[in-house]
Amino acid sequence: MKALKPILKILISILILYFVYQKIDGPKLWETLQTVSPLWIVLAFILFLLSQYVSSLRLQYFWRDVTVQLSNAYNWRLYLIGMYYNLLLPGGIGGDGYKVFIIDKAHQVGKGKLIKAILFDRLSGLLALGLWLSALLGLYTYRMDIGQHLPLVLGILAFSGLLISYLLMKKVFTSHFPSYWPSLGLSLVIQGLQLGTCWAILCAFTVSKHILAYLALFLISSIAAVIPITFGGAGARELTFLAGAKYFPLEIHLAISLSVIFYMITVLASLLGMAFSFKQNIE
Repeated sequence: MKALKPILKILISILILYFVYQKIDGPKLWETLQTVSPLWIVLAFILFLLSQYVSSLRLQYFWRDVTVQLSNAYNWRLYLIGMYYNLLLPGGIGGDGYKVFIIDKAHQVGKGKLIKAILFDRLSGLLALGLWLSALLGLYTYRMDIGQHLPLVLGILAFSGLLISYLLMKKVFTSHFPSYWPSLGLSLVIQGLQLGTCWAILCAFTVSKHILAYLALFLISSIAAVIPITFGGAGARELTFLAGAKYFPLEIHLAISLSVIFYMITVLASLLGMAFSFKQNIE
């Protein structure tokens, strides 16, 4: 059954990509991709890789909550290997499962505690994503004069999410409460760097209009990409941009090109993890 999961994910990704590319002009998409500026793509890659390094630092806080002490260098190698497994080897043993296995084998703190640490790490990232999304959508709707009270509603939702998560961590999940503010701060930096990656890709295509709309939809596509039904998120972002083009003033071929380039950057960064996976030692 486990062997069927990656095959199913690949098939779903293929079907989604087929559906998306049936809705657009293939030659025009290829023509758009050929206009990309390489220097901006290099900057986008650097920003993305930096965001992943900060992500590994955030995870360190949650490791320490369960008495796991790892050096930053070792934790970074482990994180890259996890990226490789999550993206290129979905199913069977994913990146998170690999990290739990390796760390539990070395430190014997219990798989349950390690899984919970990873879960709160992800939730911290999701909270920051929601805060960034609320800010961008609020600013976009304000500038476009869409919905007089929508920015206020978004602000209330963002504050409510922040308050609820804070109270839950303080009252219920007390073992990870010390990491709440440091991890949230790093999560905001991470999402900022990811938005910087998106902005650099847009600059590579000389996009100068509706930047806020592209950035907001990029964050929405990030949520779709983490749903584990596709092969490394392939197809999920493209489908999100295709659907979002109906509600935002986007040039669809530029939006799809953005998602394609971002996926390629993700794959390239994950290949660094493949190199480390051949010589990984347990610490």
